[in-house]
Amino acid sequence: MSKFDLIYKEMVEDIINNGVWDKDQEVRTKWKDGTPAYTKSIVSKQIRLDNTEVPILTTKKVAWKTAIHELIWFYIKRTSDVSYLRENNVKIWEEWTGNNNSIGKAYGYQLGKRIDVDRGEKAEYYGSIVDVMTPTNQVDNLIHELKTNPSSRRHVISLWNIDDLRFMNLYPCVWHSQWLVKEGKLHLIVGVRSNDVALGNPFNIFQYYVLQRMISQVTGYEMGTLTFNINDCHVYERHIDPLKEQISRTSYEAPELWINPDIKNFDDFTIDDFKLINYKHHDKIPMEVAI
Repeated sequence: MSKFDLIYKEMVEDIINNGVWDKDQEVRTKWKDGTPAYTKSIVSKQIRLDNTEVPILTTKKVAWKTAIHELIWFYIKRTSDVSYLRENNVKIWEEWTGNNNSIGKAYGYQLGKRIDVDRGEKAEYYGSIVDVMTPTNQVDNLIHELKTNPSSRRHVISLWNIDDLRFMNLYPCVWHSQWLVKEGKLHLIVGVRSNDVALGNPFNIFQYYVLQRMISQVTGYEMGTLTFNINDCHVYERHIDPLKEQISRTSYEAPELWINPDIKNFDDFTIDDFKLINYKHHDKIPMEVAI
């Protein structure tokens, strides 16, 4: 049995048995038929992985290539334009895509947005010596700082920009991450404001494990721990029965993930640089997406 299957099963059981309904509230999410999509939630759930195996479910098929495509779209393409996804037949963002083929100023837009950072250089400006600010983006800045200033506790990526929220077709669910280097190992802590355990969580856990592997490879650090702090950890009402069926299945051993070791520059990664080896899994269980 894979470790993540066990962790996932315990999390689902905890929500179903001990979670709190939101049926006393007017909820934003709806099913396609227009009825409210109620959830049962646990407040503040932590998942901590030692990264000794690939955290991907085997009790159902997880579309791992789709998950990596989304990761590449966010962190390498760094755009909100869905053209890359459509070119690769990835349709998971179609419900939130506007007429301009964009999801607004969310996710990839925030990662690619120009920022000015101090690279420690000095220059004369109107007679005064000031720090030189180099234009970059959050991803480039993270990698630079991990390489040059590993002891910092400021290795943070934030996708929650309050000035841009009104221009986002969907507010970020995974909204920030912090990276820590300790004893040559790169640890990752991921902050999640809201997590759909049936559909979103398996994607997110696998994606950020892959991202951590990618960043570790290009910065030269060993893999540390991966921690998810989920504020509203929930199961949708219509997902409860399918989830009960899923977690009743006998899980398999975790697969292996091959990542092309020749890639040293983060932006050079493509989908062809990843292979999931010996991924044995049960069939996919259809579950409706709440909008």
